[in-house]
Amino acid sequence: MIVVLAVYLCEDNPEQLKHYTDVVQRYMMINDYDMQVVCATASPAELLHQLTIDPPEYALFFLDIEFPAEQMSGLETAIAIRKQLGFAEIVFVTTHSEMALLTFERKVEPMDFIVKDLGREQIDQKLRENIDYGYERYTNYLSNTENLFSYTIGGRNFSLPMGDVYFVATAETPHKVTVHAASQLVEFPGFLKDIADQYPELYRTDKSFLVNLANVSGVDEANRQLLFPNGDRTDVATRRFHEVKTLVQKHLKA
Repeated sequence: MIVVLAVYLCEDNPEQLKHYTDVVQRYMMINDYDMQVVCATASPAELLHQLTIDPPEYALFFLDIEFPAEQMSGLETAIAIRKQLGFAEIVFVTTHSEMALLTFERKVEPMDFIVKDLGREQIDQKLRENIDYGYERYTNYLSNTENLFSYTIGGRNFSLPMGDVYFVATAETPHKVTVHAASQLVEFPGFLKDIADQYPELYRTDKSFLVNLANVSGVDEANRQLLFPNGDRTDVATRRFHEVKTLVQKHLKA
């Protein structure tokens, strides 16, 4: 599958929507960016519908804030986007400069806030600058997370850097596993055997654990357990303990 940065525009002024879309498409083509305009619409509801039926892995949004004819504002749309997507860069393009502070208070964390009063030439320049910056953030994200651990919950795909994964364990709930990572604990449907086949870098220490040995912080020899930075422990089968301990010591020395 070819990975691209998907671009979405939402503006209720048809002339402005067409102009912004033309500027974005032309600039992406000139720079040969791996980007694609997926949706350009006047309706926040239509934009969110597109995200539901075909969610992108990485996306850049240009949103107006006020939509008088719609039930949902641009700010509410941005909040919904944040809840749905893991990687989403959001740029507001609006006449309501007084809304800038509110976007931060609502934890939307926009990449930029373009005020329409600047005039068309400066708006166009701002659009191009945000395409550059959004694409730079996207490529940096890819380079830092090339090795990802991916999982699915309720039909939605999620991922986290393999470097953050401590271990995967069988869950108490049948046919589910838990991934223990540096900053989160997630339960999802799956089987250790399938995960072991998909991620050979995870080491099977016993029937219940797949371990990222690079993240082990110590070894409890008396209890045949591996220790992790957050205080978690995993068991090691007796017949595998010597081999696991040797591998861990190599990682710790490195």
